[in-house]
Amino acid sequence: MIDQVVVTQTGLDLPTESIHVLHVGKMRMKLCKGKATITKEYYSSSMQLCGVRGGGNAAAQAVFWQPKQGLSFVLAFESERERNAAIMLARRFAFDCNVLIT
Repeated sequence: MIDQVVVTQTGLDLPTESIHVLHVGKMRMKLCKGKATITKEYYSSSMQLCGVRGGGNAAAQAVFWQPKQGLSFVLAFESERERNAAIMLARRFAFDCNVLIT
């Protein structure tokens, strides 16, 4: 599954509010900007992936992703449905790899 997302917050020195591509695969998740890969991480028990809570309508479309300690992103999807699908797929694929994502 590939979705276009907007990075709204990051722990890296990246320009936010620009369109990126999030790939939720069977073995790993990958975040790209054009042809450049920002991060590519295999599912692990240290990975966190959850919906963002907070004020405003945009919170329902955002996800917090921490692929590993010290690296985190807040990604905004076009719709709440796309966000939920990405979370459910990632958790399912991680479960197939015997990993539980919190």
